[in-house]
This record gives sequence, structure tokens and C-alpha cells, in this order.
Amino acid sequence: MDSEFLTKIFRFKITKFILAFFAFVFIVLLFDNLIMPWYVRLGEEFELPDVVTMKIDEAKKILQEKGFGVVIADSVYDEHFEPGTVVEQNPAAYSKVKKGRHVYLTISIGEKPITMPNLFFKSPREAELILKANGLELGALYYEYSDLALENVVIGQSYPQGQPVKKGTKIDLTISLGPYPQQKVMPDVAGKSLNMAKRQLQLLGIKDIQIEYETRDDVLPETVLSQSVKSGTPIENIQSVKLVVSKLPMNENREE
Repeated sequence: MDSEFLTKIFRFKITKFILAFFAFVFIVLLFDNLIMPWYVRLGEEFELPDVVTMKIDEAKKILQEKGFGVVIADSVYDEHFEPGTVVEQNPAAYSKVKKGRHVYLTISIGEKPITMPNLFFKSPREAELILKANGLELGALYYEYSDLALENVVIGQSYPQGQPVKKGTKIDLTISLGPYPQQKVMPDVAGKSLNMAKRQLQLLGIKDIQIEYETRDDVLPETVLSQSVKSGTPIENIQSVKLVVSKLPMNENREE
């Protein structure tokens, strides 16, 4: 009985030792293949891709596929980038960061619109200077009689004051010819621009307007120098009007 008992104890200890050995091997393998790699990866850093100039959807896809979070932090006006384009990222491209890190993106909302200025009652020249100072361009000029404004001031603009407009937009203006004359007589159009003079005559019912150009370098081109019908002549007595209009010398025209 004693011998059999000792044998059982010996076998039990051997079995216990073998189980302990295999348990130790299992723990070592588990630690080496799972725990240690996980621990190493926990502190591993990865290089951030450069997503500046990309569209936001493309940028988000690339960052998320690499294990980074994406936060749209801000949106700014930027004339150099189309709307919806990434203009800045934080952390910066090629920085070393851990996976799961949030990347903050700033998105372009395009070119900043210009607020349309008020040009009413400005002279055409003054209005043009204001437009240029605001990044806008002078468009077509139209002329109308107005009982509310003096001659040669702005009484209309193609975009209302305060409306956002794109840089470089052409702005059409309506210029006052002054109050409508109580008597229909030939006005004095000398010194006025050709377009203004023609419109004034047309509104009075004079349709046959002939133009003769004269080379002058002392006045602006397209300026009326003289008229064939004396001012004050009743309109009903006028069949046609000839206007002498300035033009630049040929060499100056070619330079322009």
C-alpha cells in the first residue's frame, strides 16, 4: 500500500509539473505574440499624410483609412482654393502621431465676396474709382432724365448697395441727364461724352444723329466738340444733328 501510494504521489507531481510547464510555455507564447506586440504598437507613431489642397471627402477618407480621426475645425475665405478644399491641417503633414489621433482641418469656402458700395449721386468718374478700389469694374453706362437728380450723377446701379458680388464683376450704371426739359429744344451737348449726348438727343426724339471725328489730344476721346444745331432750337424744327467728336491721334490709338 505504501509503495502504491508513493507511486500515485509521484505521478501526480509529474503531471502537475508537466501542466505547469505547458502553462508556462503558453504564457510565454501569449506574451511574446500578443501582449508585447500590442504594447509596442500602443506607443508606435505613424506619419500623417498631406491632405492640404484635397477635397474634404477625399481627405477624410485617406485619414480615416490610416486610423486617424477627422475634425473640421474651421472654414475660411480663400481665393486660392475652391470651396470645400482643405487649406490647413493640424498636426501638420508628415508629423509623427499615434493612431487614433484627431486631425483638425480648415476648409476653404471660396473667395470672399465684395459688398456692393453705394454709388448714387456720384459722378461717373468718381463711381468708377470707387468700383476699382473695391475690386469691381465699370460696365455699361445708361442715361435717363431725372427730376430728382442733377445732370451727370449716378441714379442707378445694376447691383443694390450691400449685396455680395464677386471680385471683378462689371457694374452697369444709369446716369442722370437732369430734369426733363419743360420745352423740347436742342440741348447743349458740347463737352459731354458721345454716349451721353446721343442718349439725351434720342430721348428728345432726335433719331438722325451723324458723327464726325476730329483728332484732338487735349480732350478725352469720344467727347463732343461741337454740334450742328444751335442749343435752344425747337425740336420740331430739327431733322438731323451732326456732332463733331474727339479722337486720339493714330499713333496714340495704336499704343492703346
